[in-house]
Amino acid sequence: MTKLIWMEKYLNDAEQLFYDNQVEAGLAMLNSLLYEEPGYGGLHNHLGWAYLYYTQDTVKAELHLKMAIHFNASFAAPYQHLGTLYTRSGQYDDAIAYLEKGLQATKPNKVAILQNIAHVYELQGEWSAAIKTYKKAMMASVADQEVNNLKAGIKRCRRKWVTLFFSKT
Repeated sequence: MTKLIWMEKYLNDAEQLFYDNQVEAGLAMLNSLLYEEPGYGGLHNHLGWAYLYYTQDTVKAELHLKMAIHFNASFAAPYQHLGTLYTRSGQYDDAIAYLEKGLQATKPNKVAILQNIAHVYELQGEWSAAIKTYKKAMMASVADQEVNNLKAGIKRCRRKWVTLFFSKT
């Protein structure tokens, strides 16, 4: 799907409203754009992102993120956001499925997606898989802060495993 330059400007403006804590104004702007381009995947992704991270309306977030995928299946961001939504709600199989699809999409944020997958494994108590995935994410990063956060995830998993191991004896 081609980017609509005029739409992208409005999406950036709406995004700035969210960052400026003007959530209602940002949502109003995005929702009004639906009348202009109801089939624009990027718009639905922004709406899903906004509902997920700036409101507690996960039903609308899920709807718009799935619509984003419907209209632009190669767009990686909605897969990542759906993975986050499903992780938060404890739907780990769905989270992994969407996150893995996101890795196959166009220009994914591999570090963020792999880190989210590692979080799911960690939450499930699959520390070996989590550590392996944190290491994959580290290999995809060149940012010191990201690498440090990923190393912290590995250390946390090791501590959890040791704690569990010694609590069973």
